[in-house]
Amino acid sequence: MSSVDIAAVQQQVGEQSETIVRFLRELCAIPSMDSKIGPVGERAQEEMRKLGFDEVWFDSMGNTVGRIGNGPRILLYDSHIDTVGIGNPEEWDW
Repeated sequence: MSSVDIAAVQQQVGEQSETIVRFLRELCAIPSMDSKIGPVGERAQEEMRKLGFDEVWFDSMGNTVGRIGNGPRILLYDSHIDTVGIGNPEEWDW
């Protein structure tokens, strides 16, 4: 098994932090309440294609799936991309 150079990963994340934050802000700005996640999935897929994923698709349940490479090992990342409403903003304690 190959080792991961944690310092190199941290450096890359640091160098790309503005891009990462901008992408996450874009995702958060897309309405995705009540499991209506299509547009968020489409935006995520757009980014996956830019990053060079070999395959990107929606599965039969509407999940965004991507594949890089075709080796014997699989890494699965799972996340929710739907949100809940903010309710009445006047009730928030800012």
